[in-house]
Amino acid sequence: MRQRTKTALTLAAMLTTAAGLAVAAAGPAAAKPYPPPSIHLLCTAAANDGTLEGSVCVLPPGVTTAPNNYSGTIAVSKAGSAGATVTFALTAGSLPSGLTMAAQSAGSGAAITGNPTKAGTFNFTVKATDGGLTAAMAYQITVTVQGPPDQLLCDPADNGGFLISGTCVLPDAEIGHAYQGHLVTSHQASGTLSIVSGALPSGLTLPATFGTSGDIVSGTATQQGIEPSYAFTVQGTDSQGQPLYQAYQITVDLNEPLTIVLPGSGSTLEPGNVGQAYAQNFFLSGGAGPYTWAVAAGQLPPGLTLQSTAGPTDADNQLAGTATTAGTFKFTMRLTDYVGQQVTQQFSLTIQS
Repeated sequence: MRQRTKTALTLAAMLTTAAGLAVAAAGPAAAKPYPPPSIHLLCTAAANDGTLEGSVCVLPPGVTTAPNNYSGTIAVSKAGSAGATVTFALTAGSLPSGLTMAAQSAGSGAAITGNPTKAGTFNFTVKATDGGLTAAMAYQITVTVQGPPDQLLCDPADNGGFLISGTCVLPDAEIGHAYQGHLVTSHQASGTLSIVSGALPSGLTLPATFGTSGDIVSGTATQQGIEPSYAFTVQGTDSQGQPLYQAYQITVDLNEPLTIVLPGSGSTLEPGNVGQAYAQNFFLSGGAGPYTWAVAAGQLPPGLTLQSTAGPTDADNQLAGTATTAGTFKFTMRLTDYVGQQVTQQFSLTIQS
């Protein structure tokens, strides 16, 4: 048995040697080129500032308004003995309006250039050919208007609102008093809006259409809500065709005069100590938020400042810090609500050494 195995191995070795001699005799012309010729379409930040999302290469976005000159690249790489020129063809979908793609390139890819004229998301497929070599890839280009998209603003300077956890908290309404809450857009464009969830306070309405100055929640509130706030979300479209969406909240207050509520110690605040942390909140009732506290007269103890602890709708409502100087300090606090009501109160605070 062992002798038969040895004979078979010897015969196999002879055949292998003969095959090797035959290849050597044929010469280098019969050898396959390495690496084999090939072309590849690339989608990387370095090659064309592209991002591969699944099997789609997302190219840089464009804009429709001047300066709207766009430049993108269908990037290609070649290996082996690929030819010098690659041709490119659109095999599916369409480029954004106003853009064109070079038909061939002797470099690293085909340029997509032009001036986009229409906003939207455009999907297309490009096939690259180099002789008998081909490669294909799906692409996407999104075209928008110039600058950030239109949106409903929420800012004290624009509509007295404060954005808290994604909800625009509008100024408070008071029962029995006329109210206006402004819903303004960043592009100052007209458009349409509707309430898609929640509800306005009873007695208030929101027009379905608005002009360049924005939409207005108006009317006279008739009752408090839960806590006592009303939450609602609006959705619509501006005159430029851009979507609008924002959640809002309006608190309805009782019609009561604005008042500073004294702490348990009265107008003489609990004393503090030099070098130790101190905190004292100020309280109120009535009026319509947002509210702002400020020092109208006198001097705060050095090291103490006004800080906000109840959110931006009750600004600077706490006196806090670490006192650095002993003494008795008298100061007058002024409280202002959104409709302009003001009240004052004098306080005294002793800092002990």
